[in-house]
Amino acid sequence: MEDRSHNIPEDLAKQQEAISRLTPEDLAKMQEEALKQAQEALSKLSPEERREAEIKAQKMMEEDMRSMQEMLDQAKAIAGESADKPVPKDKPVPKFCTNCGFPVSGGKFCSNCGQPLQKM
Repeated sequence: MEDRSHNIPEDLAKQQEAISRLTPEDLAKMQEEALKQAQEALSKLSPEERREAEIKAQKMMEEDMRSMQEMLDQAKAIAGESADKPVPKDKPVPKFCTNCGFPVSGGKFCSNCGQPLQKM
């Protein structure tokens, strides 16, 4: 009997390397082929089988959403935020330099005097 044991980390590294060499055109071709195969498979399903597949897919998406929400809640807890409080957005950059009063349109430093822009 043939030994079919694999070195999983090595196999994953080879797969990752192969994927990293793909061009956007290669990825588009692969996506198009996968879509074609999926459509062919769906066309062979009976209406009942198709409905069952849709229900199963919906359940999988709901489970994924719950899992993502749990991960988000855990990340917020780790960061010291409560899960129900919205994450604050960065404060806006002022429209005028607080040092020289020169109008600014963004960035970290005033283009007139070079001082750091203080977020409000």
